[in-house]
Formats: sequence, C-alpha cells, structure tokens
Amino acid sequence: MSNRYVLQLRRVARAAGVPRMIGRFTKDYESPFSKQLMLACRQGDVVWDVGANVGLYTTSFSDWVGPSGKVFAFEPDAMNLPKLRSACGERQNVEICAFGLSEKTERRSFLGDGGDGTTSRVLQPGEPVPQGAVEVELQTGDDAVRAGKAQFPNVIKIDVEGHELSVLKGLQGSLPDKRLRSVFVEVHFGILDRSGRADDPKRIEEILKRSGFKLSWTDASHIFAARPA
Repeated sequence: MSNRYVLQLRRVARAAGVPRMIGRFTKDYESPFSKQLMLACRQGDVVWDVGANVGLYTTSFSDWVGPSGKVFAFEPDAMNLPKLRSACGERQNVEICAFGLSEKTERRSFLGDGGDGTTSRVLQPGEPVPQGAVEVELQTGDDAVRAGKAQFPNVIKIDVEGHELSVLKGLQGSLPDKRLRSVFVEVHFGILDRSGRADDPKRIEEILKRSGFKLSWTDASHIFAARPA
C-alpha cells in the first residue's frame, strides 16, 4: 500500500476517534508510544521534550536518563511554566527552556490553554489571532544548540499541536547527525486538516527519512523514527 493511502487511513482513524475508543479498553492509548520512548532512552542520554506542557513526559525522561543524563523541556506557554517547574521539583537533570521550537528564530502569536495543561499552540501565518493570544519566543533547534541553550540531543519527543513540521525544519542541521538516535512525533491530523496543511504528515515523514531514520507508527497518531543500527 502506498504511503499516501496509509496516511489517509491514519487520518480517517484519527477523525473517527479510533485511538480514543481503544483508550476505553487500554486506559492509555499512548502506551505503545510511551513504551517506545522509555526503551529509546539510555542512562546518560540528552533528551529534548519539545512541547513539555506541564511535565508529564519530562519527569519520566528525568528518571529514564538518570543523574548522568539531561532533559531539556521546551515550553513557550507562560501559563504552563509554573506547573512544569513544580513537576520537575528538585530534579537536577532537568533544564526548562521557556521558549518553543520552530523553523525560524522569531516571535509568533500563540494561543495558550489557560494553564490547565491541555491544548496550546503556535498560530500559523495568516491565521486570525483570537482574543487571549500572546506573543512567544521561538527558536530553531539548531540555533538553540549553537547558542548553548541546549545540549545536542540523543532523543527528541515532539508534541506541539500541529507545529511538528516547523520544529523539524528548524532541526535540519541536527537531524542527520548520528548522535541523534530517535525522534518521536505526535501528528495532529485534525489541526492540520482544519488549517489546510493535510500534506504535513507526508512532509514530516520525508524529512525524517531523508535524515536517515527508519519510520514506524506506534498508533494512528504517533511516529517513531529510529536510526538503523
């Protein structure tokens, strides 16, 4: 089956709520994704949690990489930062980066979630700016490394509510580096479809494959990109 049809099936499954229906029986439809994340992390690794939100994965990464590792939690939403800092507590191996990642280093309009730990997202160019939107700082991942704001990662998790492709575009200098073993991406089909970016999942796959990764989908929404041994 061609890649185009596979993506169409995933989009239909997501729209039909298949992951949510599975979740009623498994209690956590992201569990295969979470398991792969855990298996990808090694003691001493540097992990980037891009779209850290209130720290659900950040704290797990902190445990998985151990005291010799490092976790960089990227979160541009000022309303989420207090909860993120609270969740990380006294964890010495976590560094919170109060900015988001994108394809350019710039300031962009951002619609926050009001601090309840749910959906918040970067608004796209030309998209109407609703009341309550704020400006946030965005940087490319490549710039963050060059500026010393984050160490080069071994593992990256990306969950940015439709901004996934932009994050990867800003990492094209880093993605081919073999020190980066794994990239995990949550693809938000609904947001992409509504904003006229239905081809983004295909482009996400192309960038990762071009950078030397082998791809698999852990479920209808999550890509696991691994460097072949």
